[in-house]
Amino acid sequence: MGIDDDIHDRQKRVAGWNQEKIAGAKVCLIGAGALGNEVAKNLLQLGVCQLTVVDFDTVVKANLNRCLFFTQSDAENKVLKAEALARAAKKLNLSAIVTPVIKNVETLDDKFFSDFDAVFGCLDNLGARLHVNANCYGKVALIDGGTRGFLGKLQVVQAPAACLECGVSKQDYGLLWKKYSCVGEMLDILDPKMPALPTTTSIIAGMQVNEFIKLILKTGTTLAGKYAFYNGLSGQTNVFTIEKRSNCPVH
Repeated sequence: MGIDDDIHDRQKRVAGWNQEKIAGAKVCLIGAGALGNEVAKNLLQLGVCQLTVVDFDTVVKANLNRCLFFTQSDAENKVLKAEALARAAKKLNLSAIVTPVIKNVETLDDKFFSDFDAVFGCLDNLGARLHVNANCYGKVALIDGGTRGFLGKLQVVQAPAACLECGVSKQDYGLLWKKYSCVGEMLDILDPKMPALPTTTSIIAGMQVNEFIKLILKTGTTLAGKYAFYNGLSGQTNVFTIEKRSNCPVH
């Protein structure tokens, strides 16, 4: 076989690369929207072969300008996002086993998350993020990302460093509780759709998967315990250290 016949030849030329570790990693992707699509694409192109995708939502037309795995037909037929992604994934990696899990992430417990080598948070609300954070901490690395228009954020949670909840303010908690009725039901009227750009999504997803590479190959310095803020208007990325909160309910 010639060097151009190996689809992973170029990445294998990176110093310290171990394709077997990448291919053997068991990865969980929470959220199959715009960010989840980009993260899945990067993982599959790298050669990850075991990917579980958690999402209970269906594809709509507004997803199509940012989600390369979804089609017009998916939107018209209200196909489940996780199933649409799993179906299309084979086009990028014939060896991949992509398992859709059609559940609300807040129904999953720590036993579910403990089965993975890395978990990607690609969610759009704080409540779900904090649930994943609490169930991953001390068990599996969580690589969390988020976007809003030209802005994006990235945080890696890995014990014993600070977790997502360590950086949550009283204002954040207040906004979280306002999203629920007195009986615990989500109030959609208080959860307006956020502005989104495929460019920002691609950048943050690339940063997330780059953290995964460093974690799996144990190379470089990860963003564990840190918060990276990306501003697409200025082209700047600033990294802040998150202090471990003494009264954090997670640890």
